[in-house]
Amino acid sequence: MAERAQIWLKSMPKGTTRSVIMPCRPTCRCRLAAMQGRAVVCALAILGAGCAPAGMPPPGALPAKHTARLFSAEGVLQDGWEHLPLKGQTVYTIAVLDGRPAIRAVGARSASLLVRRVSVDPRRCPTAQWSWRATRIQESAQLDVRRREDVAASVFLLFGDPGFLYDPKPVPTVRYVWTNGRAPVGAVVDSPYLPGTVRSIVLRSGAADQPGWVTESRNLADDFKLAFPEASEMPERIHAVALFTDNDQTGEPAEAYYGEGRVGCMAAAPVNRPDTQ
Repeated sequence: MAERAQIWLKSMPKGTTRSVIMPCRPTCRCRLAAMQGRAVVCALAILGAGCAPAGMPPPGALPAKHTARLFSAEGVLQDGWEHLPLKGQTVYTIAVLDGRPAIRAVGARSASLLVRRVSVDPRRCPTAQWSWRATRIQESAQLDVRRREDVAASVFLLFGDPGFLYDPKPVPTVRYVWTNGRAPVGAVVDSPYLPGTVRSIVLRSGAADQPGWVTESRNLADDFKLAFPEASEMPERIHAVALFTDNDQTGEPAEAYYGEGRVGCMAAAPVNRPDTQ
């Protein structure tokens, strides 16, 4: 299936898109509508700062001998992703941007996300790297204000098992965000909806400081400590990864592209949960 997906993507002209995300399950919207507070933060939190050149580990990271895929356009068909529309539906499609396959996200006054269950030991796999690009950013968004809490692009890592995705439980969640210039790069912002559960690390603030794709390289242990300094230790597993673009609060245009994301491991380590392989 992966080979067919790659052939399919390579056959697409540059700048084209194709939808690959199935509609939400009928029960999803009903269950989520009953959740109090900000639905998207609820679902992710209660579920499911620097840049380095591609191939380079972040400062202080252990050298990775192996890598494993977290997300990619080629893998979205077979990696067990779920689309969770929470308020409207952000439009997620496969696209080719600057010759690179990507997952394109376009806000439609919506808050919805892509979630994949994984099983990653952050001690064996201490680094994460991905490429992304935010092409339209909500200028009035503000991470610490409930009625303005939109992001152009974000990647969530859930350090704990959220259980059932449509009725999740709280787990420490690190969110990497690309937002507007209101939040400085390197800032850690507590969720105004679920403080102490979801904490955002601002990696990009405002328009891209360089044309084209941007590659992020992160040390997972360092980032968990940065986001949750009060925690006595880092959890043993990352249980889910999510991609999220929303504009339900501001209503302003939002568009982002997510390239490939991988974890760097000391030894070969599958990231699929045993029940999803």
